[in-house]
Amino acid sequence: MAILEDLPIIPLNSVLFPGAPATLYIHEERYRKMLQDIVQSDGYFGVALLRAGKEVGGPGIPHDVGTIARVSEVVNLPDGSSMVLAVGGPRFRIRAILSAMPIVRADVELVEDARSHDGDDSVGAALARSELLELMELVLRTMGSDDAPLEVPKDHAELSWAIAANLQMRLGRQQEILEMDTPEKRLTAVLPVLRKEIRHYRVMAAARRKLEELGITGVEEAPFSRS
Repeated sequence: MAILEDLPIIPLNSVLFPGAPATLYIHEERYRKMLQDIVQSDGYFGVALLRAGKEVGGPGIPHDVGTIARVSEVVNLPDGSSMVLAVGGPRFRIRAILSAMPIVRADVELVEDARSHDGDDSVGAALARSELLELMELVLRTMGSDDAPLEVPKDHAELSWAIAANLQMRLGRQQEILEMDTPEKRLTAVLPVLRKEIRHYRVMAAARRKLEELGITGVEEAPFSRS
């Protein structure tokens, strides 16, 4: 396993999956300084679900497994704060926490998937790919924008992460999925949730179609949003 020393880590009340985007509002002085440092170096930092402590204003203890994030864009605001767009990369596991304040810094090892003993489940992955595509199409339809080009990952690992990132799940379950060590385990875990989401959006899409048939336009987004 590759080792990264002295990685800055932000403990958050959210889970970042590999390949998924994240938008962070950086306003605390300690994280402003961290952002300056990482932008001037390699642009990488760690994101991990908060296990204990505070997300803002105090020390936070992260879960052991998190995700490497790469800064892709920074928008500096007039008050000195910043909006940061980052993208999730490989997972990491904390080997040793070096400091907790002003920010968490740790030596970490990169986490790779274990070799699956279940074989290449092409049928299951094909089904998952088809259902993710349906969910994406339904979401766009409920937003009144169904002409956007859609792409679904072919790689099993990327597919499992893409599905996980598009679902509504409690944080603890998201963390459990982040820590699973094969795409097959992750796909098995997320497919029931994916199908529930599809049923939900089928109802919303049908409702929008009915309103359009009745000539009712200008519908607010709220009735069709996922809550």
